[in-house]
Amino acid sequence: MALDLMSPNEASPEELVTLLVGYHQAGSFVRDPSPLVLRRDDKDGLFIRQADLEKRSKGDVPELALSQLWSLMRGYSPRQKLAAGANYLKFRGMTAPLERILKSHREAAVERCIDENRDFKVIQTGELVWHARRDLLTDTHQAVLNDPDAFLIPSAKTLKMSRGTTLATTPGSTVLKRFNLKKVKNLLRNQFLASKAHLAFQRAYHLESIGIRTARAIAFAERYKLGVLTRSYLLMEQVTEVRSGAAAFQEWNGHRNDLKGLVLEDAGRLLGLLHDAGFANRDLKASNMLVNESGQVWLIDLDGVSQRDRISEEVRLKNLRRIVKDLPQYGELSIKEAMHFLKSYTRSYRQGDARHLYRRLAEEPWA
Repeated sequence: MALDLMSPNEASPEELVTLLVGYHQAGSFVRDPSPLVLRRDDKDGLFIRQADLEKRSKGDVPELALSQLWSLMRGYSPRQKLAAGANYLKFRGMTAPLERILKSHREAAVERCIDENRDFKVIQTGELVWHARRDLLTDTHQAVLNDPDAFLIPSAKTLKMSRGTTLATTPGSTVLKRFNLKKVKNLLRNQFLASKAHLAFQRAYHLESIGIRTARAIAFAERYKLGVLTRSYLLMEQVTEVRSGAAAFQEWNGHRNDLKGLVLEDAGRLLGLLHDAGFANRDLKASNMLVNESGQVWLIDLDGVSQRDRISEEVRLKNLRRIVKDLPQYGELSIKEAMHFLKSYTRSYRQGDARHLYRRLAEEPWA
């Protein structure tokens, strides 16, 4: 009996490379590449049904072949994708600029995430039109989609209420965020730009695709009155068994420096990945992180994250300075710990020198 592979990482990169090389050399390409097309059984192992394949007369286009491979590798890190892409090209006897193609592939995937396709769907519920991920949306979430405002009435489940946003836990281990548009200038601005929920949905999906832990976005919707956008909604997974980075740093300072070191290392890695992928984060601080007892870090509250054509050294220093100036308020940040963070950052960013960054950051007081 064939089993659907409904979640990422159930097929190894090596398996996927071997699978696609075989199909592509035979002239068969995947119609709508996604982990959802993968099947496995005891007899044939990993395979794709003929109904999900199509014949192509030209099968030696690296951009197309690599994009298919990486679409099947949802959930894998950029380095794993680049390594798998290099293996694919080696097997096919091809050459191609892997990093440039991966960047184009990511951008196309982000645009695709608001369309109706194998991975995403559009749902009409009353006045709202939701754009949702098929692999994350369940029947339990339907009540939230039907009447999101009912879950944002002040209660014990309310996490935040402000003029601009309302946040509450909702059924199905989720968090619902409503962006309230109160100011006239915002009402006018959003007639020409995507809503905050729309941008947050795409941003979260993009960050997930480059291996950054964040609350996965499940769906977003926008509410209009007389053709004017007045509210937008974002439904996200709730990250469990974690605590605020601010609380963790304060508690672990001194007697649990081993965990503090792991958190600093992972935070540096995540910021390096952000910059390497062309993202800046002007609001990286401990309160915008979640951490677990293993020292793993999740980035939350992504309003400060923006994509740029180029991340200059000035922008990188501003982002780094934001966190190293924030951390000392929760306990002493030693030179050793700061260097540990910066070394992890430079390894992930794949250029620069931790000592040089430390000297540049030390030109201003950290605390």
